[in-house]
Amino acid sequence: MVGTLTNTKREDIECWYDNHSDAILQFILLMVKDYQQAEDLTHETFVKAYIYYDSFQRNSTEKTWLFSIAHNVTMDYFRKRKP
Repeated sequence: MVGTLTNTKREDIECWYDNHSDAILQFILLMVKDYQQAEDLTHETFVKAYIYYDSFQRNSTEKTWLFSIAHNVTMDYFRKRKP
């Protein structure tokens, strides 16, 4: 069911969230060491995935793409809080 043309963007994102959100949360938590912030950044990851869904070219798995977004979201978070 993942990534089929019959799924809507919302269905794909919901499926991806169900399948990968725990791993994304743990990945971010390892970097930020703050559970609440990791939850917020995980949420932001999936919002960005929804916004940029049409740019996902499926050259990699959705999990790889989501981890890339999560990494970038987390790095942006660190850059913004730097004095």
